[in-house]
Amino acid sequence: MSEYAPLRGLTRLGPWDAIPVSAAGEQLAVLARRVADSREEIALTDEEGTIVAVVISPSKLEDLEDDLAVARNEIDRRDGKEPIPHEELVARLRRGE
Repeated sequence: MSEYAPLRGLTRLGPWDAIPVSAAGEQLAVLARRVADSREEIALTDEEGTIVAVVISPSKLEDLEDDLAVARNEIDRRDGKEPIPHEELVARLRRGE
């Protein structure tokens, strides 16, 4: 992580590094590049320090969608339902089905 430009306001909050939304906005390009390159997550907090969002890389999101698709198919299989092809299941997840 030391190869990345420091983010002003970054603190540790639970399992994530966190930054207030107000500070993140000023540094959005740096924050986005860091998340994309490192696959780490950075939480965004409101004025009270409550996490309101988590920024993750597109590749990590794809991995999570794949994991969810596999888990859903396994649950369906256990329930006696016909499994859905992986690509179609991921497409359905992306559409919010």
